[in-house]
Order: sequence, then C-alpha cells, then structure tokens
Amino acid sequence: MSMQMNRREVLRQGSALLGAATLSGLPLSKAASQSKVRVRFAGYVESQEQLKQTLAVLKLYSEKNPGVEIIPEFTNFGAFTDKIATETAGGNAPDMFSVNVDLLAEYARRGVTTPLDAYVPNPINLSDYLQSAVNAAKFGGKQYAIPNDAIGPTIITNATSFEKAGIKVPDQMWTWEDLAETSAALSKALGPRFWGVEDAGGNYIPCDIFLRGRGKSMFTPDHKLGFALEDMEAWYAYWKMMRDTKATPPGDVQALAGNDDPSTAGIVAGRAAMNITLTDSFVGFQALSQDNFILHLMPNGFRGGEMKQRHYCYAGNSTTVSAKSPNQKQVIDIIRFMHFDPEGAKTYYTDSGMIPCSKAGRDALAASGTDADRKIIAYLDLLQKDPAPPRYPGVPGMTGMLTRANEGVAFGKLTPKQAAQQFINEVSTRLK
Repeated sequence: MSMQMNRREVLRQGSALLGAATLSGLPLSKAASQSKVRVRFAGYVESQEQLKQTLAVLKLYSEKNPGVEIIPEFTNFGAFTDKIATETAGGNAPDMFSVNVDLLAEYARRGVTTPLDAYVPNPINLSDYLQSAVNAAKFGGKQYAIPNDAIGPTIITNATSFEKAGIKVPDQMWTWEDLAETSAALSKALGPRFWGVEDAGGNYIPCDIFLRGRGKSMFTPDHKLGFALEDMEAWYAYWKMMRDTKATPPGDVQALAGNDDPSTAGIVAGRAAMNITLTDSFVGFQALSQDNFILHLMPNGFRGGEMKQRHYCYAGNSTTVSAKSPNQKQVIDIIRFMHFDPEGAKTYYTDSGMIPCSKAGRDALAASGTDADRKIIAYLDLLQKDPAPPRYPGVPGMTGMLTRANEGVAFGKLTPKQAAQQFINEVSTRLK
C-alpha cells in the first residue's frame, strides 16, 4: 500500500493489507531472515495519518533493533475484523493485534490472547493513563491489552452551519427531545437537501447512551443484555420520528454515507450539520472541510427525567498479544517503545489524530499539537469531570446488527418493535 494513497483509498481498500512486505521494504536473504525475530502486527486504523505514524514508529523500532523484523498488516476496521476472525479460527493469529472493547472480550474469553499483568507496571507503566481506558482493555479483571488511544462519544457539530441557519448551538447538557427539535429547525432553515443530523440509529455508542438515559445500558458488567424489548423499540422509534420530521435524512440518502470513508459523511459532504460518532473521527472530518467543527455532548437524558453525565472515555484501539506467540517479550518491548520511549511515543502520536491515554502524552500534545488535537483533549477533559460508568464489553458485529434493523425501519420493511426484536435475536445468539 503506497504511502501516497489518499485517505479515501486507505479506508476503502480494506483488502489491501500491508503484510506483503517488511518495514524495510527490501527482500531478505534466507540466512538473514532466519537470524531475525519475526513479529506479525495486525491492526486497524482510522485514517491515513494514523497509518503513516504507526508505520513510522515501527520502522524506527526496527532501525534501533536490527534483529527484529516487524511485518505490518493494517487495514480498516471492517476488513480487519473479518481477517482476524479467520486467522484466529485457523490457529494463525498474529503475534500482536488491535482490539476494541468488544473484540477484546471475544478473544480473551476464547483464550486467543494472553493477560499482560506480569508486565505492568514494569516495563508498561499505566499509572497516568485514563483509568476508564485502562479498564476498557481489561477482561475478567485482567489486563489483556494496552490502550493506544483515548476516545469518547460525541456529536461532531458544524458550527458554521448553525451560524448560517441563525440557530444557536445548544448547551452541552441537553435532551434527546432538544436534539430532535434543533435538527428539524436546521433542516427547515438550510434544506431541502440538508438535514440537521445524520441518522445514528445503527450506531452502538449513542444507542448505549440513549439506553442509559432510560436507566438501562446496552450490556451489563457480567456481559448480558442490559435492556428490555421496549427500550430498543424506543430507540428505533426515535429515529423513525427523526426521519418523519425531516430532522435526519431518509434511508436512501443516509446510505450514501459509507462506514469507512469519512469523505462520504453528510457533515463533510455538506448535507448535514451534525454527526453522532466518536472523538477519533474529529481530525479526519475537520481535515476534509473548511467549516468550523466543534465537539458537543450527545443528549444526557429526556425531558422530565434525570439529567446527568452519561458519557465515558475509553480506548477505541488497544494492542493485545497472542497467547501462542513465541515472541511475547519482544512484542512487549515494541509496545513499550511505542508508548514510553520519548522518541517512539512522539513519532507514534504526532500528526496521527490519536489522543494519548497518558496525562503526560496529552499535555505534550496540547502544547505542540494542532487546534483539532486541543479541541479533542479539552472535550475529553470535560468528560472526566463527572464520568459515567464505563462502556461494558459487548460482542463483535454490533454495528452491523444495529444497522440492519435500523435500515429495515428506514425502508419500511420493519416496525420499530420488529427491528428491536431482530436486533435482540441477533445479539443474543452471539452472547451464547
């Protein structure tokens, strides 16, 4: 994969993995290859910038450790999950690979990955890491992964669109009813091919926060469903109402937004003022628009109900170690270099779009990073003032399950109740 490839191509071509060559880019003689420790590192990236810096730090490590050959295999999230599922099922897991909260639970439960507690705090010192991110890399009380970033739920908001519409950006603490009314007003002011907010009915995180506003959650700490049928029915009914009132795009328009290509998102393409997502999308979205984007809280409750902070920070991307890898200590040293070596950490995080979990790393990035970096750090600090309980592990494939049910409602094939039952049936099968 050429490093000249643009963001759209990097994220679209999920099958174009980087494992075809070593980081040196040069063929090794048989003798030289045999004398090296070979480490396969598979993972997913959110942007070209993240890919570039990840490769750069791995190359730097190889230069400083010529006896180690790192084979990078990076792609987008969707392609990665298919690849890692196939490889682990075939007993061919890479030495180290990326996980999120749900993937971690899946592979730790199956014994594919190994606990890393023996390496904490030496040489992996997580003492100044966001505790919520550290917890997101645990399963069953054990540290199965090292968090690479800190992210949080957010609404990426085009402040320029609000200004054009003559509508004030709402206060951070607002309700789901406020979101509906504000979105409808934006659609009316800037339409007819413009909508206040993109459809998030197929998005796991806002659904979890919606459920928490009802006193529930998507999952419980003991890895069970934390809601009832009527709660999920209310979620799909909410987005049906949003489409009916033209607050969010109809199904055929929303389908134009690809999951892995930020340039197709409505907020970037100029057809929506808000996108409900995660903070790690902010840098990529802002880079593709001349408008002023800001980070805003998702709604924290409903009118007449309790208003409190429902948001949490966690690690969207962590690195875990294969239980069968013969090179576990070498992998730990690579992780140490990426996170704790001053030169390595600077290379890994600068211009990557990722926000470090460590306080020292965030402070350094706030001082030397971009305006977008500082906006994300300030927003994550806001979430830490009164954090909600953590995101509990679910199962892989949540986005697909939620999206299929949501699209069923959007295209008139399912009622909200039928969509809720379909989703529950799918996710329950994966929990068994």
